[in-house]
Order: sequence, then structure tokens, then C-alpha cells
Amino acid sequence: MQKLMKISGFFKRVVLIASAMMFFFLLYEYVVNDEFHRASSTLFYELWLNDSADRSVLLALQFPRLVTLFTGLYWLQRLMGHFQIGEFFGDEAMRCYLWLIWLKVIDMGLKIVQELATAFYHEQFFELTRFEVDIDFNNLSTLMMMLLIVYLLKAAREIEAENKEFI
Repeated sequence: MQKLMKISGFFKRVVLIASAMMFFFLLYEYVVNDEFHRASSTLFYELWLNDSADRSVLLALQFPRLVTLFTGLYWLQRLMGHFQIGEFFGDEAMRCYLWLIWLKVIDMGLKIVQELATAFYHEQFFELTRFEVDIDFNNLSTLMMMLLIVYLLKAAREIEAENKEFI
């Protein structure tokens, strides 16, 4: 148990350091290199390179998913913090885990909306706009695994409570 707590503390620090590095990398790329590497859409990059397109609109299109990303990192480090003090099955740890699942669902929905909004904005500057909805089955399988883990954790917590009552 102590080893798991120690490993969780290590990963909490890793998440915090990685979050800070990601934030400063995105900021550096935007301020120094005039680039934005968070977007995955070719339409976005075509608009980014187009002088007529308003970059504040493009950044506004990216902002909700950035908020979701950093909110997810917050809940992940918080979950690791609960694990670090030995709260593996507690209500707060479960709350953090459920937040991570909901943020994953929200991010998947936001990605579709973001691609659609980018395509509509792209149509204003280019004759040919090809809109593609990219459904990542890796994300869907990850989401399904996360839901399975929540179910297993709840079942383990119930079994643990029954065992304590029996003793």
C-alpha cells in the first residue's frame, strides 16, 4: 500500500510538471513562433496561414477544448493526490474519476462541434471546404474501459463494506 501511495505521489508531480510544460510550450509557440499546435484540423491550419482569417476567432474555436484539457489535468492530479494519501476507493477519489470520464465525453463532443464550426468559418475564405467527422475508436474504447473501471471500483467498494460488516 505504501508503494502505491509513493508511486501516486510521483505521478501527481509528473502530471503537474507536464501540465506546466504543455502550457508554456503552447504559449511559447503562439507568442514566439506565431503557431498553434493544439489543433488537429487541416482546415484550421489553412485558416491560420490565411491573412484574411481572424486568429482570435480561430483561438476562440480552440479555447473550449483547451479548458477541457487543463480541467482534466487538474482532476487527474487531484485523483493522484487522493491515491497518494491512501484513498483509493473513497468518495472523493470516485468523484475525481467520474469527472475525468465526463470530461472525456465532453471533449469528444466538443471536438465534433469544433470541427463543424471550423468548417463553417473555412467556407468564408475558401471555395472548397471538406468537412470530416473523425470518430476516434481509441477514444471510444478508452471511455468504455474507464466506465468498466468505475463499475469495478464501485463493486470492490461494496465488497469491502460487506467484508467489514461481516468481521
